[in-house]
Amino acid sequence: MAQANPSVAYSRIQVEPASGALGAEIQGVDLARLDDATFEEIYDAWLANQVLFFRDQSLSPADQTAFASRFGELDVYPFIQPLPDFPHVIPIIKEKDTRMNFGGGWHSDMSYQARPVKATLLYGIQVPARGGDTLFANMIAAYEALSDGMKQMLDGLRGVFTAAKVHGAEGLYQNADHPMAKQKDSDREQARHLHPVVRTHPETGRKALFLDAPHVERFENMRISESEPLMSFLAEHATQHHFTTRFSWRPGSLAVWDNRCVQHYALNDYAGQRREMNRVTVKGDVPF
Repeated sequence: MAQANPSVAYSRIQVEPASGALGAEIQGVDLARLDDATFEEIYDAWLANQVLFFRDQSLSPADQTAFASRFGELDVYPFIQPLPDFPHVIPIIKEKDTRMNFGGGWHSDMSYQARPVKATLLYGIQVPARGGDTLFANMIAAYEALSDGMKQMLDGLRGVFTAAKVHGAEGLYQNADHPMAKQKDSDREQARHLHPVVRTHPETGRKALFLDAPHVERFENMRISESEPLMSFLAEHATQHHFTTRFSWRPGSLAVWDNRCVQHYALNDYAGQRREMNRVTVKGDVPF
């Protein structure tokens, strides 16, 4: 069960732990009208719970951008056209007749960058009456559950991260009916960056698995065929049910998750229904 940080006395917000291994719902705030002291409590709760959920918010793109900026410098997503006048806000839309969804698979957002993103803020505008939930997985708990021998083997191991598996010429989105994932950025598609498979969180000091199948080509100094068995084991291990929580969207819901220690999965179980979200990401830490 996810728990709020017991050392923090929350006087401005109510923190209700989610069912499962991470996450909490924050009540009693209007994110469009937020003072610094209230945000400090929200940020503390975010570090403690890894993903926060807010209900019944009314956020314009400007409001969402302003709230996201409190977490750090905003990033620009290279593969989807942003909203006019809001370069950091991308619309994530699945029309009724679209088969493939965006983010359908366990992953950490933009882990293929030299600076993988710190935070993602996803806001629900139009959501299905049924389905369309998002799953979240606790990568700290997943790491801590590994055997000592496996931890020793992973120590110092780095993954070769790339966008090519999803956005490249033969990537997942190239032959899909997804209307948004066609914007090209050849340099970003082909770039490779090395990141540790076990990451120490820069703010909490806790270790977490940092490896997602859509964005990792292989391990450093290893062939793809040699890497795949270990990658498959870690991916299956990290996303077991007891490491996860599930969030059901309503219009006006906002989720904020920590990509440094969380993976997520957008479920595609709402055929014939439309889903529209706005997403903002926050740049990652330097040095990694």
